[in-house]
Amino acid sequence: MSSNTLVINHHQSPNFNERPAGTVIDTIILHATVIDSLKDVISIFENPESKVSAHYTIDRDGTIAAHVSESMRAWHAGESLMPDGRPGVNDFSIGIELVNLNDGFDPYPDSQLEILGLLLSAIKMRHPIQFILPHSEVAHPPGRKSDPKGLDLNRISVRKI
Repeated sequence: MSSNTLVINHHQSPNFNERPAGTVIDTIILHATVIDSLKDVISIFENPESKVSAHYTIDRDGTIAAHVSESMRAWHAGESLMPDGRPGVNDFSIGIELVNLNDGFDPYPDSQLEILGLLLSAIKMRHPIQFILPHSEVAHPPGRKSDPKGLDLNRISVRKI
């Protein structure tokens, strides 16, 4: 794969709904799956009874799965509050899951983070993104979520594709 090419595999989740009318997507929330394989994440997101989804999942090798169209509201942030006070983060955000056990020891490989940087760049070309935040910063009440534990945001290079 060229370092400037994003290959996205589509695995549609039924777990989404409409965003509120006129919503501007200005936030990206980063998550850790706490599940050890992309295949298992896809299975959970494809199950309507799970009532969870994200827009994208990135496997350790950089494989991207798309689950929900960016124009729709995925169900990834749950009860949430932005640092600027806005509630309901799913309304105006794109959720990206990283396959990782979220134990603070499971590494985020360079291949995964390189593709994350490219995906973030592509999303920023489509939306006026102002915030890229870990789930732990928006989950409400504070301390409800810890993901993505161990992710150093400084390792992510957002660049033009």
